[in-house]
Order: sequence, then C-alpha cells, then structure tokens
Amino acid sequence: MPRFFSETPIVEGARVVLDTRIAQHVRVLRLREADLIALFDGAGGEVPATIVEIGKRDIIAETAHRVLIERELARKLTLSVGLIANDRFDWLIQKATELGVAAIQPLYTERSQRIPGDIEKRVAHWRGVVIAACEQCGRNQLPLVSAPISLAHAIESQSAIPRVLMDAEGEPSIAFAAPELPSVVFVGPEGGFSPNELALLRERCEYRLRVGQTVLRAETAAIAAVVRLAT
Repeated sequence: MPRFFSETPIVEGARVVLDTRIAQHVRVLRLREADLIALFDGAGGEVPATIVEIGKRDIIAETAHRVLIERELARKLTLSVGLIANDRFDWLIQKATELGVAAIQPLYTERSQRIPGDIEKRVAHWRGVVIAACEQCGRNQLPLVSAPISLAHAIESQSAIPRVLMDAEGEPSIAFAAPELPSVVFVGPEGGFSPNELALLRERCEYRLRVGQTVLRAETAAIAAVVRLAT
C-alpha cells in the first residue's frame, strides 16, 4: 500500500483533499479511484484511506480511523555527524532514517564540507529526504534534522545523555549503564576529526566505539554506529 506523509493534521473518518505533494505522487503512481493508501502526519500511527475522486485539480480521499502502529527503536538515538559531500550526506540521512534514528545533527568541524548557499533551503532538502525515507520504510515518526552547529555546541548541548564517539581506538562493544536512556553518537567527516577535536571528544564522551579494523568512510561509519547501537 503506498504511504504518504501529510504536512497537515489528518482528519479521521472524513473526506479530505490531499495536499499538493501527495496528489502529485498519486498521479505519478497512476493510482485510481478505490485504491487504498496510508497517510501519516507525525502525530502517531497511520491512517488508512481510499481514493474516492481524482479531479483535474484536486484528489479526494476518504480516511478511516488512525491505526496506532509505530516502528521506532527502543532507544532514542541522535546521530551527530560532520558534514560531507551533498550526495553522500543525503544517502547517510536516508539510511539513518530507515534504521530508526530519532535525530540527525549535522556538524561543522575543522575538516567538514561547507554548505554553499541558503542553509534553510539545505535543511528543507534534508527534511524531504527524511520524508521520502519514512514513506518507503514504514516509519510514522519523522526524525528531526537540524541546521548544522559547531562540534563544541553539540558536545555541550548533549551533556545530559550518554555520548558515544566512533573512534578507531575505541572498544569493539559497549554496555550502557542505563540502556533505556537516549544517547548521541559522534561521527567525524571525511578525514575524521582533527587531533584537537578528537582529544576533546575523548575527554567528554562517556563511551568510545570501534567497528572493525578497517578505515571507514564517514557515511559508512555513521551507519555502522547506528546499527551497532540500535541492536
């Protein structure tokens, strides 16, 4: 069943006009009247709906009642990662969303990529990647993707929860003192964190994790960290 994210709250048990983005997707997929779709708005669960009218301008669907189903990780995990090339960062966001992260925090670091142009437009683009990934993978909660911040700011803002550093000299596995608590994992950009950044992170992070014996690309390290911490 095709799934679509609605920017507006979904009215249950009613006929609703699908927003423009959803209507465009319905036309691209060549869905027809009487076809079933699922809508979600981030408020929890999803709402089955039936397409009842496809007009020249509007597409109308009849919604059922919300089904309270979630596909979230038991641990809320924030991925704080140094900025890398645009296409690779999009891939990272897509896969991290599919794997269940709660938030993605891009970082400005000494070796990270710089974002040309409008930051707000870039964040909106990242949110679009998240939405598409959630529609595909079945998640009904959108991970939060924030505007980039400095590494120092990220370290301080996450001081209340366990902090994990992806570190080539870390441990192959870690055991959290409080497994139910949220946590944040720091992953460097292409080329890794600088020596000064690495020293700061090793001082401030409660855990240091190593995955394998090889040198990983930034996006590979990020996804490996999510998989390791999510299981």
